[in-house]
Amino acid sequence: MFLRLQWFFLMVLLSLNHMIVASPQLNKFIEKVGNVAGNVMDQWIKFKLDNFKQFSPEEDAKRFNIFKQNLEIIDNYRKKFLNGEISFQVGINQFTHLTKAEFLTQFLTLKPPQRTFQKRDLSSRSNRTTRQVPAYVDWRNTGAVTSVKDQKDCASCWAFSAVGSLESQYFLRTGNLVSMSEQNLIDCTNDGCSGGWMGNAFQYLSNNKITSESEYGYSGTRGTCNFRPKQFGLSIKGFQTIPGDEFTLQQMVASVGPVSAAIDASNLQFYAGGIFRDDECSKEQVNHGILVVGYGSEGGRDYWLIKNSWGSKWGEDGYFKLIRNKANECNIASYAMYPLL
Repeated sequence: MFLRLQWFFLMVLLSLNHMIVASPQLNKFIEKVGNVAGNVMDQWIKFKLDNFKQFSPEEDAKRFNIFKQNLEIIDNYRKKFLNGEISFQVGINQFTHLTKAEFLTQFLTLKPPQRTFQKRDLSSRSNRTTRQVPAYVDWRNTGAVTSVKDQKDCASCWAFSAVGSLESQYFLRTGNLVSMSEQNLIDCTNDGCSGGWMGNAFQYLSNNKITSESEYGYSGTRGTCNFRPKQFGLSIKGFQTIPGDEFTLQQMVASVGPVSAAIDASNLQFYAGGIFRDDECSKEQVNHGILVVGYGSEGGRDYWLIKNSWGSKWGEDGYFKLIRNKANECNIASYAMYPLL
């Protein structure tokens, strides 16, 4: 209760643009973290309020310094955007208090196999996948995509990616959009909150069922498997991997629906909008599972439309655009797959 009241009074101070004199405790705190411009301190306080962050005095000082350093990185990106050097924007989000190394180890721990899963015969779908595809696809417009979810501090992007494509395939088969349970997979498979793989989730669902999110809610930590569905349970026949090129991925997204995929997201930490391009991303490694829900073109640039699992306040309402037809940017097409119902 005391912390809530303290946060309320801090917000009052900020809204009045410091017309009220700051308390001695706040002044002491400012002295502890160092001499910085007042607007940076305002942003730090707002960041903690927006993201419900509470730290010890020592940890707060450490996190504030990281926050300041990240603001400099964000400012450099913004200058590049204004100069037309990049086509995406950046900003403060829930990761701005983390170093890049921390961001990688806490959120980007996807565990792809040493080799890709054996590809199945696509000949039965050849009449669908070789036809000309539309220039623009957004499966959200058909009602085939559930709302953006938040994996929180659990490195469970693999589960959100797998569940996302399963939700869409179920909708396209039945006309019913059901939000399914990522927690079900986190608790009941060999993967958990320290990373996993979409293919493992699909293999599990080939022999087991998944229930709805309403019956098996998300906690963001791994627990004991508690699969006892009363109303909804779904298994799959298998899953289909997609040959690793962007043309085939485009064909499949257009004809099959949203597709699970993986990328190297190492430099996606501060993304806020636009078409993301990363000339430094790995040409071989992936570390983050995502859902490709469409594609299009904007300002002369082709892009993939991607649903993320970092909440609706991140990026473009929880989504991001990744540049398309640029030599398989960040390995977007290398590990794509979808479930078979």
